[in-house]
Amino acid sequence: MSLETSDTQAGGKRIEAKDLREKNRKPLQDIVPVRTPFVVYVESTNMCNFKCTFCPTGDKDVLEESGRPNGTMKFAQYKKIIDDLKEFPDKLKLLSLYKDGEPLVHKQMAEMIAYARDANIAERIWTKTNGALLNPKTNQALVDAGLSLITISVEAVNAKGYLDIAKVKIDYEKFKENIADLYARRGNMDVYIKIVDTGLSDEDRAKFYADFQPISTHVAVEQLMGWSYSNIKDFTLGKKPDTYDGLPLIEKIACAYPLYVMAVNWNGTVSLCGNDWAHKTVVGDTNKESLKQIWEGENLYQFRRMMLEGRRGENKACGDCYYLKIVPDNIDAHREDILKKLSVGRPHVPFVDAQPTKRGLPVVR
Repeated sequence: MSLETSDTQAGGKRIEAKDLREKNRKPLQDIVPVRTPFVVYVESTNMCNFKCTFCPTGDKDVLEESGRPNGTMKFAQYKKIIDDLKEFPDKLKLLSLYKDGEPLVHKQMAEMIAYARDANIAERIWTKTNGALLNPKTNQALVDAGLSLITISVEAVNAKGYLDIAKVKIDYEKFKENIADLYARRGNMDVYIKIVDTGLSDEDRAKFYADFQPISTHVAVEQLMGWSYSNIKDFTLGKKPDTYDGLPLIEKIACAYPLYVMAVNWNGTVSLCGNDWAHKTVVGDTNKESLKQIWEGENLYQFRRMMLEGRRGENKACGDCYYLKIVPDNIDAHREDILKKLSVGRPHVPFVDAQPTKRGLPVVR
């Protein structure tokens, strides 16, 4: 994740969410197996103080149907996870101290950031917040802890909008004041402020930029995202946007994320995607093994094989995943070659392409 430095005196630079992505991406088919994951998400909590209409965490019925466990990570467990990351030969490109929920609900969030900073296991440390719990004391703690980037998700441009979309009452002017305070204290930290278009009028957009561009380093209007496990609910609220973050929607057979991403859930289990809100891609448990053992282990290998052979429909999170359409890496043409590289040192199993051929049959090689 990288951002160009903007003229902070003139306020934040207007971007698209795609501009947050790493610019110097290397073709995965040339560098697998990756010996250290590029990105690791660590979820301090998946509890949230908002109930946004477009978010799985805000929908009690969806959570119950999916069977997702809810809770908050203990600090001792978090320290074990960060210590595990020291076993990898390289630094992470990005440590994301956010996955689902509102990270600032965790009372030790600043301590978590500082512990990761001192461990020196990542080039950048990022979190995302709805901003409602920001205040001068918390703001200074986040800056002092060494956070590289904070994303603030604005849900509406007035108190009524917050009640409609996030189902909460807020003091909108105080909310802006606390964000302005963070911006003033930020030091070298990037402050990216974005709003999701749930039906913004031209006046709403103009007000968003007027309110937040002067107190951000980067600012954007994003589109609704369909998430993983997309068949459980239409998280785009019927809008069906052409794109979520400025990248085109491209149908793909295989997802590249399991090749370079890990996500540690609040309870220590390890998923393979920051968008697996339902915990359906779990391949290990940090309570029983190290992250490196999981990264190199049989469960993750078999998950990658499933993905590369075109069998992602076997997994509830991946089978009908909106987010796959905007994953920037398209490895479909290289699936067999990638699997061969990942299989070195393992018993030979023929590549079986589950995608139908012209005759409607799998291809076995």
